[in-house]
Amino acid sequence: MRNERDTNAEIRARQNAAGRFGFTLGCVAAVLALALNLYRAPRPLDVMTIVLAVLMAALNIPLGIAFGLVGEKLSRGRGQR
Repeated sequence: MRNERDTNAEIRARQNAAGRFGFTLGCVAAVLALALNLYRAPRPLDVMTIVLAVLMAALNIPLGIAFGLVGEKLSRGRGQR
């Protein structure tokens, strides 16, 4: 049986990896959302249109991190939750 310190270190390492993976997915989603929003925006582009597209795209980053961490928690064994 593993001791408590090894188990906690393993969980922290998994959470760190899941957070980084979620951040990467969030950044990719943000870039794609920004590109789609600017592509579909009426021309000529206004400053407020660009600001709104950037802010809407930026919401994808914390969502990606959250989904990564939720996925990590759900993939753990029953005894480690």
